[in-house]
Amino acid sequence: MDLLGEPAPSFDDPVGLLLACHQRIQQHCDILERIPSYVDQKGVDEELRAAVTRILRYFDLAGPAHHADEELVLFPWLLQQPGFPSALRAPLRNLAEQHRLLEAAWQDLAGDLHSLIALEKPMPLRLEPFVSMNRAHIALENAEMFPVARELLDADTAKILGMTMVQRRREMEVAV
Repeated sequence: MDLLGEPAPSFDDPVGLLLACHQRIQQHCDILERIPSYVDQKGVDEELRAAVTRILRYFDLAGPAHHADEELVLFPWLLQQPGFPSALRAPLRNLAEQHRLLEAAWQDLAGDLHSLIALEKPMPLRLEPFVSMNRAHIALENAEMFPVARELLDADTAKILGMTMVQRRREMEVAV
């Protein structure tokens, strides 16, 4: 019996780490979509508050770090690769703009979630466009960008990119 699930990839596998993050984002989106019916059935209880708190923490902390890993490390590296397909260059550049739109949609939804658990009463949540934008964004990255990145990355370069991600996160912690 596997009680702990699969361990997350390490920074030695930056694409695997980003894919694992996408899986967590999808799981959180699934939970977000279930919240309205949960509140209708059970109200704002401790289980809901715990789930909402986890989601808030994830998208407030891990979400921006994930976007930065892509925008500051992986995407610039991909654009420098001669083997990166020219047909994917414009969509790759557009992904950063999608991150800004996702972050704005998150701010709206986060405000709703904070109000939900503070007021402890049913209220409308602006799940859209946050959930659908995340799903479409992840589908593009997973299907188009990450397979190419895996193909172009050798083990040594993957470690270098991963260590760059680690160093950037350490610098962010010191700055905060």
